[in-house]
Amino acid sequence: MNYARFRPRYVLACAASLVLASGAAILTTTAAQAATGCRVNYVVSSAWPGGFGANVTITNLGDTVTSWRLTWSFGAGQTITQLWNGSVSQSGAQVSVANVSYNGTITTGGETQFGFNGAWNGTNPVPTDFALNGTACTGSVGTSAAPPTSGPVVTSAVPTTAGPTTAGPTTAGPTSSAPTSGPTTSRPPACTTPGGGSGPYPAGYETSGSLPNHTIYRPECLPTEKLPVLAWSQGACSANGTAALNFLREIASHGFLVIANGNPNGSGSSTASWLTQSMDWAVAENARQGSKYYGRLDTSKIAVAGFSCGGLEAYEVSNDARITTTVIFSSGLLNDANDYQLRRLTKPIAYFIGGTSDIAYPNAMDDWGKLPSGLPAFMGNLNVGHGGTYDQYNGGEFGRVMVLYLKWRLKGDQNAGRNFVGSNCGLCGTQWQVQQKNLTL
Repeated sequence: MNYARFRPRYVLACAASLVLASGAAILTTTAAQAATGCRVNYVVSSAWPGGFGANVTITNLGDTVTSWRLTWSFGAGQTITQLWNGSVSQSGAQVSVANVSYNGTITTGGETQFGFNGAWNGTNPVPTDFALNGTACTGSVGTSAAPPTSGPVVTSAVPTTAGPTTAGPTTAGPTSSAPTSGPTTSRPPACTTPGGGSGPYPAGYETSGSLPNHTIYRPECLPTEKLPVLAWSQGACSANGTAALNFLREIASHGFLVIANGNPNGSGSSTASWLTQSMDWAVAENARQGSKYYGRLDTSKIAVAGFSCGGLEAYEVSNDARITTTVIFSSGLLNDANDYQLRRLTKPIAYFIGGTSDIAYPNAMDDWGKLPSGLPAFMGNLNVGHGGTYDQYNGGEFGRVMVLYLKWRLKGDQNAGRNFVGSNCGLCGTQWQVQQKNLTL
């Protein structure tokens, strides 16, 4: 369909589904600088015929290291084609990834993360022989002279569909994993309710009689830390609150309360006022004694975001004084008469667009050129088209990057912010095409 300036508001109908593969390796190692231990989470975040994406998180369990090199071997001829947040070399099956200038130090209990795209043919098994700074992973803190023949590997089955769309908490996907940045945080030991997402707080969704026409995504067991809030509007301005289930549940699993326009599997269309209702409800519930959210939300940190038509609704409310940041996915204003919505922006904004094949690309780039001078802004283009990666396992690459952005803007995570700031940012030089305005850590 045509998506151009001066055209009527559009209705989006799109679907994307990929067969994904995933695995996680949880290992312990020592560093050459000191007798240390570590945990490595290797997770395949997306896959397509002949290719895949993976995220690797190293958690330091021992003494601080000031530089690191992680090595492993692929077991089925996989090759790395592009890597970010590290420097890679590969010889045959042997892979070596070293730190870059901004992430060499890992303090005790801290972590660092890198990601890559790779090529595969036939099978894509998880590596089992990770070593840090030349010392093999042994499964305990200490030293080891040689890699074991097999490490303690934990894998998880991956659904071959986009995930369930029925109302209620879901169980698809791993129930816990290290977060993409910042110290590892565990959910309370008493929490045994299943949920989804790759974050430390497995998440599901619910509805509330006091907030009609909405779906609320939250950690199944609320953590002790306060949850920042994301108000979300669906593609096509749809009133189906589970239209982006995998994507929104992934965000919630990293310690956010996500309120989506629409009931689970709902029908009809939303309006921008529903986003305001989401913010009103979160503020009220945080202050209401007897609410499960009483004092548990950080209502000083609220993001508003939307995909496609939902992005237009996010623009409409972006001048609300409670909003910390606005995030636009594959969207742009349809009529120059609405450019006043750009001129009134005063808070940071980010765009995540599907590349030149995205029907919203021209409008998004037009908006980018009209942003107020001095406004902190990020533009990321990923060549996936208008459909994005929302239906992929844990929201795919858009899910991964949105978590990082919200950790930075709503939780003050500077390591996450480094993915967006500077000429050597974590997304710079990757499959993302990056533009920046007025960004500082």
